Amino acid sequence: MSTEFPTYDIKAFQRHEPDTPFYMTPLEKLVKEFKGIDKSHSHTFYLLMWITQGSGKHTIDFRTYDVQPMQLYFLTPGQVHSWELSADIKGYNLFFEPTYFRARFSNRLYQYPFFHSHQHRPLLEMKDTAFVTLYDLMYAEYTAQSVNRSEVFLSYLHIILEKANRTYQQEWPGESTQYYNRIRQYEELLEEQFLDVREVKNYAEQLNISPNHLNSICKSLLGKTASQLLYERICIEAQRLLTHTDLSVKEIGYLLHFEDPSYFVRFFRTHTGHTPLEFRESQNH
Repeated sequence: MSTEFPTYDIKAFQRHEPDTPFYMTPLEKLVKEFKGIDKSHSHTFYLLMWITQGSGKHTIDFRTYDVQPMQLYFLTPGQVHSWELSADIKGYNLFFEPTYFRARFSNRLYQYPFFHSHQHRPLLEMKDTAFVTLYDLMYAEYTAQSVNRSEVFLSYLHIILEKANRTYQQEWPGESTQYYNRIRQYEELLEEQFLDVREVKNYAEQLNISPNHLNSICKSLLGKTASQLLYERICIEAQRLLTHTDLSVKEIGYLLHFEDPSYFVRFFRTHTGHTPLEFRESQNH
């Protein structure tokens, strides 16, 4: 059994270009040349989607956003998204592997709040017109194939993320960044292990902190317990499968490692307020 939505790696987009841990292309070119990219899909990499012109709808894990110029969208590996874009859409899509960024900037990637895939709004309004120039310079560097291209491109990427983080902090000045590293590490562990590891204490042990400390960090930053984040991740996967496949509820329960289908139904209803079938029917209308 498999999902009906594809999961792409960077090589799927690079085609005749060099095999690198980063890729950048004009959005209008991507839409034109990569058929079906507007349909539901996920990635194995991080994605920045920069809008300079046009309109439409962008759906990320069951939340739909109105597309407008000067928006910057942030997606983490594993998220499912789709879009409906106007014919005059323009902008850039930038893909990069986490290892590429972390090789120079270590855990900084964990500290950006907009990459908290399920807890923060995944877009920013970048009003500074200098940001447009910065993106144009970055694309020029990408296409130039010059010496030290990878290093210079990474520097541009770092500047873009830092400027985005500054904008985020200006919009939400009260949010603490002290424990973002731990939260993001926990989220990454959830992405890798939520099917098999269902106890918060096991995640806390991998993070070298106590379960109570992990809960305290989650509560202080997100207003949710570590267990709630785990259950939400399981429910999001269930929602993806219910929406994008024709698998039965029983089959989905087994895929999510619920041995008893009735327990899966109770679990889903407890944490979403709907049964799996009710949720599936709501997505078909």
